[in-house]
Amino acid sequence: MQQTSAIYVHIPFCKARCGYCAFSSCVNFDLQERYFDALLREIDEATPSSCVETMFWGGGTPSAVDVKYLQMLFQKLSQKFDLSHLQEFTVECNPESTTEELLGFFRKIGVNRLSFGLQSANDQTLKRIGRLHTYRQFLNALNMALAHGFSNVNADLILGLPESESDFQRTVCEVCQLPLKHVSLYALEIHDENTNFKKICQSFSHSDDQLADMYDFAMQKFAQKGFLRYEVSNFAQDGFACEHNCAYWKEQRYYGFGASASGFLQNVRYTNVFSVREYVNANGSVRAFEEQISAQEEACEFVMLGLRLQQGISLAEFSKRFSSDFFAAFPASEGLLKNGFLQLCDGRISVPPDKFYVLNSILVELLPNL
Repeated sequence: MQQTSAIYVHIPFCKARCGYCAFSSCVNFDLQERYFDALLREIDEATPSSCVETMFWGGGTPSAVDVKYLQMLFQKLSQKFDLSHLQEFTVECNPESTTEELLGFFRKIGVNRLSFGLQSANDQTLKRIGRLHTYRQFLNALNMALAHGFSNVNADLILGLPESESDFQRTVCEVCQLPLKHVSLYALEIHDENTNFKKICQSFSHSDDQLADMYDFAMQKFAQKGFLRYEVSNFAQDGFACEHNCAYWKEQRYYGFGASASGFLQNVRYTNVFSVREYVNANGSVRAFEEQISAQEEACEFVMLGLRLQQGISLAEFSKRFSSDFFAAFPASEGLLKNGFLQLCDGRISVPPDKFYVLNSILVELLPNL
């Protein structure tokens, strides 16, 4: 039996769709019952692993759906999988849909990490990008979470929103004062179909150099408050890195349940259908894509994902996993090491902190057929 370490569940319902969103999301809450029926069927058809160490409910907005559906979901997962070894259980929440009842339920089922979609501490920016909450509502939700005993809380921020550089800096400074254990800072991606939102963003037109300066400002402020970068977009207090996301970056195995969710079991990588309607109407398999990964492909993915981490990859682990020497498998690594784009320390290969800006270029040179 294949032992896996993680479960991801996608809950796509949102009260409104943000201008920048590219995820599978749905504002039609009339589909809740059908969606969860389909979700429970998919879980029921899975082959359970011997041990699940992390679980993550994302979206969408898990906090926006009726609690009864979340109860059904947890009950099904508990029946299907052995969750007795669960070390980290994260649920994504939006401030405007976080309630006392919901937090009490999360505590009851063993959730020990919350991730809030803050994005910005500036109310005008939040309104501009289509968020429904204010910064004050976020603070209220955070205080409720702390009162319910949630000590491990993350806030998501976005770099490059339609706001001034000083607005972004204010957000960073505000967040640094909060009792958080983790901060994620993602770069804004503008999609062609979001034409109105694209025009709004273009009116602020941050250059690449400005974005780099803003990122550096955030990284320095976070570090001053003990939030150290352990991955390109993620900063944590000591001991509070997101173990679930680390499972992805370390090329471990995981289930993905729900519309658009991806999984990696044994040597098979898969992705479910993107559309919520297509997911609930599926007659049979909900998978849109499935492929077997060769040992060479897995080795490339292991390196590509591992180099996103500040600690990089272990040469001993690479050799044990793939029965190959890293430098023999990736000859370009010697030149990258010589020119300072990779570094070798204590048996680990990593990207120097000042070279994370060109990570993609490093990977293109390092990995064949990337």
